[in-house]
Amino acid sequence: MIGIDTNILLRLWLDDDPAQNKRVDALLAEHGGTPGSLLVTDVVLVEAIWTLKSAFEQDKHAQSIAVRSLLEETAFAFEDREAVAQALSLFEANSCGFADCLVIAQHARQGCKFTATFDRGMRKLPGVKVI
Repeated sequence: MIGIDTNILLRLWLDDDPAQNKRVDALLAEHGGTPGSLLVTDVVLVEAIWTLKSAFEQDKHAQSIAVRSLLEETAFAFEDREAVAQALSLFEANSCGFADCLVIAQHARQGCKFTATFDRGMRKLPGVKVI
């Protein structure tokens, strides 16, 4: 298994640096042939989606496509694939950011009764309690 960093995902999604994209393509060709061989951690995924939004001004639809592209490719592994898929569904159906949705999905998958927060923007997400 190979760990994938944020900048690798960004090059993969944006295809904006020919030299680096060539190296990403080579990495994927060498290590991406086996299911689950490329690990994308939650931190890396959240950082990459945040960067798409803040630095590259990608809208929610583009962010969703990016996450979905990873979920659809069996070479990519996650800390919890089901939580990422649930987070994507929440993200697409609500106005919250992807990071908040992943937090909620992870908590639900860990059996939490609810997620306590001060963030009123999260109140419409299932399993959230604004205190």
